[in-house]
Amino acid sequence: FITMHFIWPLVTLFLLRDSLVTAVIPLEPKGRGLCGKAFPDLQAEGLTVDENWNLNPSDATWEFEGTQEKGEYGSTPGFNPNVSNESNTTTPYHFDIRSYGTDIAPVSIEGSPFDQFRVTATIGYPWSTIGRIFFRRFRGDKGGWCTGTLVGKNLLLTASHCFPWNYGVRRWMRFVPGFGHGRKQAEPFGSSYVSQCRGVKNTLNVTGLDYVICRLCEPLGERVGWMGTAWWKDTQAYVKGPWLSSGYPTEPFKGMTQMLVTNLTLDGVDPHGEIGVELESKVFASAGWSGGPMWEYIDGHPTIVGICSGGERSCSEQPGGCFMANLSDPYHDVSAGGKLMTELVRYGQKHWS
Repeated sequence: FITMHFIWPLVTLFLLRDSLVTAVIPLEPKGRGLCGKAFPDLQAEGLTVDENWNLNPSDATWEFEGTQEKGEYGSTPGFNPNVSNESNTTTPYHFDIRSYGTDIAPVSIEGSPFDQFRVTATIGYPWSTIGRIFFRRFRGDKGGWCTGTLVGKNLLLTASHCFPWNYGVRRWMRFVPGFGHGRKQAEPFGSSYVSQCRGVKNTLNVTGLDYVICRLCEPLGERVGWMGTAWWKDTQAYVKGPWLSSGYPTEPFKGMTQMLVTNLTLDGVDPHGEIGVELESKVFASAGWSGGPMWEYIDGHPTIVGICSGGERSCSEQPGGCFMANLSDPYHDVSAGGKLMTELVRYGQKHWS
């Protein structure tokens, strides 16, 4: 769910699987870029998969580094900068709306199947780890935005379709953690440009592999913290929910406010081989939510299990796809998760941190 320029609504009329992208004029780089250039070189490492959603073994330097519980489960740790190192690993906690009475406010959205809230204090952890990604694909482009989350001191996790894959040297991405904390503090922690991203290339479709790990020019996580990630081989672990989801959608505040959905339950889980999974729910997200985390407190710490990818019809997963006869099939939203998501974070921690 990205937000894009004015052509996007025309394109989505013909898509059976729609990524959510939103339109906005991005903030231009000011002065010299944080990586030493006005426009930092934005590199991409696109992994490829076969028809069974397995990684192509010819992709150089790829390796799965997770060995937890014989491949049944994997995770990466989060970090809260406001507590001691010991508390980061031992303090149990569970999400409770009442604990965030001064940080969030309920929002009434007609027809929404889930409870939605506006995050009013994005300077507090874990809201500070979530932010808005501005991007431009080419000179003169009006650009767009997505949502992203810090998963390391200089590591950003977002949707693969948010990356400007098919564009040249003028493309750039900039991440603002905690975006929207009051009119005078839209960027309470500053921002950082992205220097490179890695993941399976995705430009339009909703998939269970729709995520990339990105390297930031600045270690913003040292100040604001970051979330952990987790995956399970047993798909029933995802169904047990409910989950939370965060994003910067166009509705109802035009992407200027971080939104939170609670009590997010899954209607289905669709594995993509051994490395990815589609986490399917009723529709809750509008454009701009792309890249936003599906998360919860696991073992006491905010942990991402999926990344908002977009909406699709049930018929799109059938042999032959959707035709005019079944275009009335209802949509469902998809968040992409699975082993590859966590392993991409591990890769970034090993090679980029």
